Amino acid sequence: MTSKISPKTIFSSVALVIALGSLEKSIVTTPLPMIGAELHAGAALTWVVTAYLLAATAVLPLYGKLSDLFGRVRMLNIGIGLFLAGSVACALSQDLQTLLAARVLQGLGGGGLIALAFTVIADTIPPREVGKYQGYISAVYAVSSIAGPLLGGYFTEQLSWRWIFWINLPLGALAVFLINRNLKQLNVRRHSRFDWKGAALLITVTTLTLLLLSPEAALPAVWLSAALGVALLLLILIERRVHDPILPAHLARLPGYLVSVLLVMLSQLLMFAVLVYLPLQMQWQKGMSASESGAIMVIFMICITAGAFVGGKLIGRTGHYKSFVAVGFGLAAVALWQIHFDAWVRLALGFAGIGLGLVLPALSVVVQNALPRQDRGIGMSLFNFGRELGGAVGVAICSMLFHFRLPAGSDGDLSRLAPDLLAPGFSATYIGMALIATLALLITLLALKRHELASISA
Repeated sequence: MTSKISPKTIFSSVALVIALGSLEKSIVTTPLPMIGAELHAGAALTWVVTAYLLAATAVLPLYGKLSDLFGRVRMLNIGIGLFLAGSVACALSQDLQTLLAARVLQGLGGGGLIALAFTVIADTIPPREVGKYQGYISAVYAVSSIAGPLLGGYFTEQLSWRWIFWINLPLGALAVFLINRNLKQLNVRRHSRFDWKGAALLITVTTLTLLLLSPEAALPAVWLSAALGVALLLLILIERRVHDPILPAHLARLPGYLVSVLLVMLSQLLMFAVLVYLPLQMQWQKGMSASESGAIMVIFMICITAGAFVGGKLIGRTGHYKSFVAVGFGLAAVALWQIHFDAWVRLALGFAGIGLGLVLPALSVVVQNALPRQDRGIGMSLFNFGRELGGAVGVAICSMLFHFRLPAGSDGDLSRLAPDLLAPGFSATYIGMALIATLALLITLLALKRHELASISA
């Protein structure tokens, strides 16, 4: 579809939506220790992050499919509304259980924000300009993520951690105004039955997968594994019979689509591992304040911004992206090994940020160009589903590795443990992430050798 809206207007309309979604993921990381202390979270502290990511990931494909049927702006309005309602509930929470429930509600709305904003770009920006605007949007994503740790630390020390949720209200109201004023014509409807059974089973499979990876899950692993197997089998059987499935099988045959989804999942897994666990290490083990750890994390986010912006511009100019993916994962692997050995951590954060920044715009552009118009909503949503799932899985895996190396009985306030008792947990976390970064590099090189990653036309 050729849009009558100028690319600059489209960008300005969706940029705040992307900023709102990305800010929420990073602003909560630096106040985590204070939230845990006030609400007596203990070992369940990382669920403040995981609950949001789990809900946002589980519903993401629904937003894509429903936006194909009912229009992008309608679904954006619903997503922002749920997100803001959840933000108010989070700010008013007085105990951990209420906060986690509110984070789930917030995630049910937040799952549609970034995915639908990227889909709007894919719908309306001319192919020759996709790379350039992908770089701009990746920069917005990263800049708002930079502001997250700083604002989180500032609000926690100067006001209250609850302000990390109140700040969403004015930003969300402005986002609703912009998209409804500028993007009304994108509410194109398509008549088709929605695959509710497939959607429900996909949510179930996603939720069970993340619970299975979490050491704080209430149910035994054997029960979760059995339930996951049954749900996965039912999902496969139903999707093979539905006329318009939530998981279209033909997307797997698009050049580079599946490997792009896998690689973006691994890149976000690594990013969230650093965003969540490095501030915890700085505060719990090294004795830094929330604002001090947030300032160090800015190095990471600034370099992600630089990598994303420069990478997007070069992709748009050259029409090639293969080398950016390989170089990006190579830098991330080297950096995470450095962080494990506690050597030149700030420099390592810069390398990791540049590397992961290069990966996202490269993979986003190839997916946008590969998808046909009728599948763009669900195709981009499944790509973003992989990205969000990577973040949620990353936090869950890190939590599992971290707690595995802690002393027996360390279930209370972990910030009270002696620094030398926490060190093995953080060490195991960084070793695991370094190995995953190395695996992502090997997958990229293998895909290049087998010509599964092809060049694109700018």
